[in-house]
Amino acid sequence: MKGSVKFPLIILFIFSATSFSFAQQGSGFGFKGGLNYNTSGKYFKDAGQIFTKPGENMGYHLGIFFQLSSYDIAVRPELIYTKTKFETDLGTVDFQKVDLPVLVKMRFFQVIGFSIGPSLHYTFEENFSIPENFEKTDPFGLGYQLGLGVNLGPLGLDLRFERELNERKYTFENVLGKEDYKNQQLILGLSFLIPGKKVK
Repeated sequence: MKGSVKFPLIILFIFSATSFSFAQQGSGFGFKGGLNYNTSGKYFKDAGQIFTKPGENMGYHLGIFFQLSSYDIAVRPELIYTKTKFETDLGTVDFQKVDLPVLVKMRFFQVIGFSIGPSLHYTFEENFSIPENFEKTDPFGLGYQLGLGVNLGPLGLDLRFERELNERKYTFENVLGKEDYKNQQLILGLSFLIPGKKVK
């Protein structure tokens, strides 16, 4: 556990140090929210289920962020509350967590942006429809996010893919023992940036 916490802290330190180098170019706080869709990794199948069973693996997120930018590059830490669920053949996992993605954003053609970076997670509530089919996991987790977005002035719309690196376990069949899965999400978010003053 100590090692798993130390590694994310090192990453945060590196990104925080990078952020200060951009501080003189201007910064801004913002708000964001949107929808989360848990995916099994079978994207074409999951895309069909979005239309046939739109609420099955759907959730939402709300949060704040602080963006530090220099020309077409920005560092953006976010603090996000997420509530979502994951359907399996053996029951439903319903969970609430706090996410802390720290993203590097690169802007192209003024309005298109690409973002990538690590994401820390703390799951503070996890409920199982059939508890005997699942194992409790460490509430702390580490993953990554990457995505594309469009920015029009202070408004932003982006679609990200997120994958957790820590495994969760469920009982596939009593005879076969335990199987692992890693949580994956598609995240559609709408954001509003409150521009800060630039330091001359």
